[in-house]
Amino acid sequence: MIAGVKLFIRIVMLLLVIQAGSHFTLYGQDIKRYNSFSYNVNDGLLQSTIFDIAFDKNNFCWLSFSNGIQTFDGKNFTLVPVQAGLPDDKFVYFLRCKNGDLLLSHAQGISKYDIARNRFTLIHTFRSSHKRTAQLFGEDENIVYFFSEPDHITGLNLVTYKIVSEKKIEIDDFPSSSDYRPKIGDNIINHTIAFLIRSRLYLWNLKVGKLISKSDSIPSISPYMLTLKTADEALYNSSKINNALLGYNFINHTSRPLHIRGKDDTQISRCIIYPWQNHTLISFSNKVYIVDSLLQSITCELVNFQNKSLSGTATISRIEEDNAGNLFLCTVTNGIRKIIRSSYPIKYYGTGIKDANFVISILPDKKNNRILAGTVENGLLIFDTLQRLVKHISKLPGEKKSFSPSTIIKSNEGNYLLFNSGEKKVWQLSNDFTQILKLSYSTNLPDNKSGINYFGNLLFQNEQVGVVQSQGIIFKKYFVINKITEHEITNSYTMSGMFYNSTIVTHTNDELIFFDTAQFNETKRISFKNTGGVRCFAKDAANNIYMGSNKGIFKIDSSGKILWQLNKTSGLPDECIYAMVFDDVGFLWCSTNKGIFRVNRDNSILQLKKEDGLQENEFNTNIVAKSADGEIFFGGVNGVSSFYPDLINNQNEKINLLVTDIKINNQPFLKDSAAWNIDKINLPFNQNSISFDFIAMATHNPDQYLYQYKMEGIDKDWLQNNGLQTVRYFLPPGNYIFKIYASRLFDKDAQPMKQIRITIHPPFWKTWWFITGMALVLIVILAYLINQYLRGGYQKKLALLEGEHKLRIERERISRDLHDSIGAYANAVLYNTELLEKETTLRDELMTDLKFASKDIITSLRETIWALKKDNYSAEDCLLRIRNFIQPFSRYYKHIQFKVEGNAPAEKILHYTHALSLVRIVQEAITNAIKHADATNIRLVSNASKEQWEIIITDDGKGFGDYPAQQNGQGNGLNNIKQRGIDAGFQVIIHSTPGAGTSITIHIF
Repeated sequence: MIAGVKLFIRIVMLLLVIQAGSHFTLYGQDIKRYNSFSYNVNDGLLQSTIFDIAFDKNNFCWLSFSNGIQTFDGKNFTLVPVQAGLPDDKFVYFLRCKNGDLLLSHAQGISKYDIARNRFTLIHTFRSSHKRTAQLFGEDENIVYFFSEPDHITGLNLVTYKIVSEKKIEIDDFPSSSDYRPKIGDNIINHTIAFLIRSRLYLWNLKVGKLISKSDSIPSISPYMLTLKTADEALYNSSKINNALLGYNFINHTSRPLHIRGKDDTQISRCIIYPWQNHTLISFSNKVYIVDSLLQSITCELVNFQNKSLSGTATISRIEEDNAGNLFLCTVTNGIRKIIRSSYPIKYYGTGIKDANFVISILPDKKNNRILAGTVENGLLIFDTLQRLVKHISKLPGEKKSFSPSTIIKSNEGNYLLFNSGEKKVWQLSNDFTQILKLSYSTNLPDNKSGINYFGNLLFQNEQVGVVQSQGIIFKKYFVINKITEHEITNSYTMSGMFYNSTIVTHTNDELIFFDTAQFNETKRISFKNTGGVRCFAKDAANNIYMGSNKGIFKIDSSGKILWQLNKTSGLPDECIYAMVFDDVGFLWCSTNKGIFRVNRDNSILQLKKEDGLQENEFNTNIVAKSADGEIFFGGVNGVSSFYPDLINNQNEKINLLVTDIKINNQPFLKDSAAWNIDKINLPFNQNSISFDFIAMATHNPDQYLYQYKMEGIDKDWLQNNGLQTVRYFLPPGNYIFKIYASRLFDKDAQPMKQIRITIHPPFWKTWWFITGMALVLIVILAYLINQYLRGGYQKKLALLEGEHKLRIERERISRDLHDSIGAYANAVLYNTELLEKETTLRDELMTDLKFASKDIITSLRETIWALKKDNYSAEDCLLRIRNFIQPFSRYYKHIQFKVEGNAPAEKILHYTHALSLVRIVQEAITNAIKHADATNIRLVSNASKEQWEIIITDDGKGFGDYPAQQNGQGNGLNNIKQRGIDAGFQVIIHSTPGAGTSITIHIF
């Protein structure tokens, strides 16, 4: 019931607005407000004067100039260079075919844009004599027609790209200048088209290739407008007629005026008729109107959100509609205007003067058809509900400077109370604006603390009192007794407060403070930190407190317990919350530095920005008001924006989200496919720096959408891309999915509209086959090391065994040495002992011999020990030892004659082992001769030469044929001689003849 009453009130008010606004718009026609955007050279446009315009399938705007081509995606202008398939870029004509293909006509031919590859194909080449860009008439039954020569019309089949017709027309006075371009009609009706050459109109049938009719010379005909109204009548305008168009009938060759009601008497410099969204648009100079289908009456004017002409003061030269139904207006000298066809019903209140609309207070008084806005140093602005400025009070009586109303309230009598920043008095403005009076207030505060501050807001008002907060000061207005009192609640920097459960709550110094409303005494404090500063308060129907801070929104209960917090991670476009208010259905609306947003019940966010019709994106602290019928007003740096919340709905629209650029290591990712068609990327490990640019193509401007993205495998949650910034990643080897989403709402559970699979291949040393190979190599190395370790243990054990073997050998050698040296002496002792047993007469002499033999044994032991003390011995030392060994035997064996002859080589050096071996060999040989040969002569000869040293030991004993058999453990002498020779590296030759003695020759090398 209440909703129905509100709807009825709105309809009535709308009718009143339309009626009241009849004197405001031109000749009484209505106005339709649209969001418009202006683009010129300062925004990247190549030139302010545009030659031609068209849109491709992706809704990219193509712009042609005298010096090049640009594309425009709604955000950025991109230059299209001359390239393969596009040999020329000067004075290019565009044609969007019915199948969506885009053709470009230039001086060298016609090119087709391949949108899938973002490349061009030259589908037709002009003859060499052709020097001008061919003007494209349009498409008729899959054939595109154009002027191929000054007097030839050619048809090109759009399937085969072959010429299917070429007809000459009889034009006697066609200009010879290559710069001349005839005016081609804007439309084709029943295969016919009109064109203007000099001052004559021509009607041509494209299908049969025939000139149907031509006019006589028409004086003052405009070269800028020509369109067919019917197949037999062409519309044009003349510089001689200001309030009418002219229609030329090709059958009876007459012209008639078409007067349009609502058209003023200003001269028509340019005129365009354009069908748009089931409407017919007509443009006169710099204004655009909706006209009835018969072109008889203007029904309304199209204006921007500030109620101004869509193109400003610039003359419109071309109108084109994009794929989403938005309008693009090309101006003669000031770039382009983009008109968004679907806009939110947002109103704007402002003066249109820069820096004159910095609003710091609002009072909607819709009952009296007034919207009051207090500004900084520009006084009070008073608008009607049609957004017209009806009164501006810049100075107060007796004051020289402008004032700044920080709070405005309305008294019971209908007067307005102005609390002006920096003043110590309140001003009362009468309801009819005729009187402005000073009102003093009573205070107990010292002069340096008293006064109205910059931040202010109305806390509470009824028929008896009104309570206004001005930072740390409270002003209480008693309406009945007409009294104002001033009270201090805090001396800190406080920007806002709220009336809550018969108390006043505010925030200061990281604390919530509660005051009573009688004497404004503090009742309690609650610690509440990390807000970054509180700017505004609001409360919902459940009596929960909402604090808007510099760190988002805090929802708390009366005890200060945080129920939830919203910040950027929750999807807020900005954390600096300026003002908050709940609408009639419970949605929370907030103003920020980045527009206005609505918090839905599921905490999703709907954002409104300047592009949606707001005064600017930046608003001001605590400046919000709600009228009795639910309309919400927010004040900002350039005026006031208002709207009915229930009319700001989520618009279901088809969004085409395009990836416009991909760079790898800051270089373009070149593939035989356009960036928007790429869905897979494979890269080596050293090309893992990747960036993306993307844009949403739909009804609204790209900047009006919220963009979300995440790299699956890197990001856990959706991230926001503010301002269409380039998204960059540095990816380690692995598999990823880059996901993108765009909408008017932030959706934490969004489903991606576009995704690209990315594979970063690892370096070869991180591939499975390399790792497997390396694992095998490591296993081999480990096995080798283990083997080496075991082998080392084996070698140690072997070395130990070899040491034991060497010790055994050494023992054997010492045993032989003892056998050879000591054995000889022991044998002499034994021999003399036997004689001693038999002889009694020679006992004393034998005892003496035994004594000497024993001494010789000791001497031999000492020689052995001596031999072990030195590392090397000279040959002379060895021969001396041999002489010392042989000499005593002459005493023991008197029946044997011993001789030692020759000298040892002077420079010959032997290792002690070899020296000892040599001595022991000689000892063994002498001992064997004594014991077994029964020799009477034993002779040793030493022969020295440079090459070798030779020792020969001979005896005249009984000799032997073979080595005597070992008997009773004896007979080791000859074997010892042989083995010692081998061990020492000597050549030992034993020669013996039975009955003729034995010869042992030792060669020492």
